[in-house]
Amino acid sequence: PIVLVCIFGCSSQPVTNEPKRLVTKVEPNSNGIQVTKIVLNPITKNPLDQLCKFGFAIEQKSNVANLQIEGVEVRRIQSIDLPAIETSIGDVTQRSNVWHGQILKWRDIQQHRIPHQGLLVAKSGIPHFIDTGFLSLLARSWLLQREDGLYVYLQLLPSWHVPSRQSVIAGRNTSPAQSKLFSELGLEFLLTDGEAIILAVDMNQEEQLSGPIDDGPAPVRLGEAMLGISVEKNKVVLLVIEANILFRE
Repeated sequence: PIVLVCIFGCSSQPVTNEPKRLVTKVEPNSNGIQVTKIVLNPITKNPLDQLCKFGFAIEQKSNVANLQIEGVEVRRIQSIDLPAIETSIGDVTQRSNVWHGQILKWRDIQQHRIPHQGLLVAKSGIPHFIDTGFLSLLARSWLLQREDGLYVYLQLLPSWHVPSRQSVIAGRNTSPAQSKLFSELGLEFLLTDGEAIILAVDMNQEEQLSGPIDDGPAPVRLGEAMLGISVEKNKVVLLVIEANILFRE
């Protein structure tokens, strides 16, 4: 059997607190972003292929390719196309919306706690054992005025952290006990009103791993662990980050 070492150096005590979320009141008459998480039962063998029929590819090709290795597909779309995207992929079983507005400091918009028994995660195709902490998608976003109009600036950054005893919220002023930022998976965008970034994970895809694997639980890719670890296989998870800009004369 192979000896697995935590990818990030897991030497601290296990986390016992549940993750706390930053809750923002929905204000449809304000500027900023809304995040929608959707879980679907796929109706096709390769459901994420349907995304290519909508929107545009992301220009940051290197980091997009890195995300694909981790099981995450990314696309720039028009929010109005989301119902058609859902229909082409499958049947919606869960949906949740959170209005974040403008995010001036890093905030998690998607977070999953590593279970107490630990988790085998494949990073760049190599399995690693993580015994504690949280995998999060951090974001910051604000309204940006340019010569050609108003935009929502959006920056996304996957991360892992073990919180300090004072806080389990990534992005708060309290420094985590341990942390790792996956800058090679980070993305940034300028979005117009009604544009959205969609991140998608197919929980039914077989992992392509390097090296020997024992008879224990199969590893999950980093993207699956971050976006869909709490859902069973044979599901598709979509995370949609939508820009909202008020009309200005």
